[in-house]
Amino acid sequence: MMQNDFVISLADMRYVEIHCSHCSTKVTLDMEKPSDFSEKHGVFAPKECPGCRKDFDSAIRPAVDGFQRAYKSLLQIPQSVTFRGTSSREGI
Repeated sequence: MMQNDFVISLADMRYVEIHCSHCSTKVTLDMEKPSDFSEKHGVFAPKECPGCRKDFDSAIRPAVDGFQRAYKSLLQIPQSVTFRGTSSREGI
């Protein structure tokens, strides 16, 4: 099994995508610019899929909201923070 190392600068991580397990809709959220939904409801991630209106897994919203808060605080030092990972998936 081949493993590839990859490094991602915080400045390159701008979008997060949520996949609906019911209808395969993908919701892309901009970590730097909250949506109208975010500003209106005070949370970053939606509770339900805009495609089928079924609730996302209940763990998604708090995790994505927490990640967005951490992202915003780390943006003050983007050149000092990188993410490093290892993947055995091809194409990474």
